[in-house]
Amino acid sequence: LFFSATMPDPIRQLTRDLLRNPATINLERRSAPAVGITQAVYPVAQELKAALFLKLLRRGEMRDVLVFTRTKHRADRLTKYLVRNGVMAERIHGNRSQPQRTAALAGFKSGKFPVLVATDIAARGIDIEALGHVVNFDVPKVPEDYIHRVGRTARAEAVGDAFTFVAPDEEEDLRRIERALGKRLPRVMVPDFDYAAPGEGRLEVPLGERIAAIRARKAEERARAGAKAGRHNSQRRHR
Repeated sequence: LFFSATMPDPIRQLTRDLLRNPATINLERRSAPAVGITQAVYPVAQELKAALFLKLLRRGEMRDVLVFTRTKHRADRLTKYLVRNGVMAERIHGNRSQPQRTAALAGFKSGKFPVLVATDIAARGIDIEALGHVVNFDVPKVPEDYIHRVGRTARAEAVGDAFTFVAPDEEEDLRRIERALGKRLPRVMVPDFDYAAPGEGRLEVPLGERIAAIRARKAEERARAGAKAGRHNSQRRHR
């Protein structure tokens, strides 16, 4: 028997790898966000997402905000950007120790940190009552992940807001989510935000560039080691 609370594509693939011709029993109706959630989409360039989020925070209309990023690196850099700009923020992800995660969550619940930045995996199992806002800093790849993210607000018949920042290269992921929801989410443009401003730079170096940089550094280290060994051998021959 194989049990899972949800069945996104990665879990379905896992069942195919582990089981032989399994029968599927679904005991839950198709999931959907709670009625009390106000959902909105903010189209914005990738490099302006952090600035837009800061703009919304400084309006004073958002409090106790749970922010989801795609990777641990983006969670770290977004948190540092917010702190540099005077926002009390913390983060939880797989590279943080359990005591660090516990302290971050406790600080968020107590109000010490009004913003908690998280990755999907690290945020699973977190129970936060009366959460006012969920922000998808990056669009989830799987519609079920979107539903679970935004479902962390508006619990127990409460109300809450779920905002999703969408860069041009994420539009297809958003359309997939909208098809699953059966509706088009409203788009919002912030009137006093400069969408033509220069960005703050990338929050994350693409994987290909990181690998290339590592390879270049390793090659340089090998070259230095080879040169050092050559000098050492030359000195031994001249003794």
